[in-house]
Amino acid sequence: MASLLSSLLTAVSALALGSTGSWDLRAGDQTFFRIEIRETPDGATATWERPEHFQTDGENFSRVSGPVIRRQTRSVRSVGADIEIVFDDPTPGSAPDILRLHPVDTDHMEMTIAGAPFEPFPLIRTRADAASLGPWDSGRSYAITFVRPSNAEMSAIFDADQADRESADIDWSIVGPADDERRGRARRLLDSGALQSGDDYYHAAFVFQHGSDANDYLMAHLLATIAIARGRSDAVWIASATLDRYLQAIGKPQILGTQYTISAGAPATQEPYDRALISDAMRKALHVPSIKEQEERRRQYGEAAPAPQKN
Repeated sequence: MASLLSSLLTAVSALALGSTGSWDLRAGDQTFFRIEIRETPDGATATWERPEHFQTDGENFSRVSGPVIRRQTRSVRSVGADIEIVFDDPTPGSAPDILRLHPVDTDHMEMTIAGAPFEPFPLIRTRADAASLGPWDSGRSYAITFVRPSNAEMSAIFDADQADRESADIDWSIVGPADDERRGRARRLLDSGALQSGDDYYHAAFVFQHGSDANDYLMAHLLATIAIARGRSDAVWIASATLDRYLQAIGKPQILGTQYTISAGAPATQEPYDRALISDAMRKALHVPSIKEQEERRRQYGEAAPAPQKN
């Protein structure tokens, strides 16, 4: 009797959370996971449909092959507001797969796979007319559909950073301390997990690029890299520029040619600059001008320079 009551309570709890039904993980135009949670007289149960073989970095699915496999759950239980589902791994000697589903609203959940170093996967309630899983193209990469809201405060910090640089006569005694304060605010947002979208990381990269030491530039480079991974392809240039700025800050030559030192009464310079390491083809891929274009830009900067500054 106690065991039956426990099973019924588990099923009721899952039902109360609105978790029963089918849930899809989509990437590109395909469904890769379909999890169905059902209530039965013996308790809650679940199935997991997925490709037999695939690779994922948490953002994309690739090398997808084999038929759709359907795995039956070992157990389903409520853990606070979440649903924990355990599936036996068919590989002999392997630990079970443990999924944690967190309800977001009536039609969305987030799924975490225990031990996987990924952000939660977004699940959406399966449409009544949803097609079966597959077929997939093993030579294609499928991007997971994430909805990441942008942080309004980070947007405001970025806007202020850019506005301070619009004047032709910048008062660095005012802008410098403001930059320090903006970096501090951005760091607190990062550390608290408040930044999620590609826009957030793109904005933060510019704020840290306007820092004062090598660690600020290295942080800006990492932030730009995350922005690219989260859909801001235009962050490639800031990723390139912050790498050069970091290299110069640690006493190494820049390698892409994004940094110019401009002084009144003297030619503009990019030195130290290792021009041989990176080809113009790679510069183009990284949204950086060719060496010939850089030389023309350097000449123009030298002609127009009104006072010492760093581009």
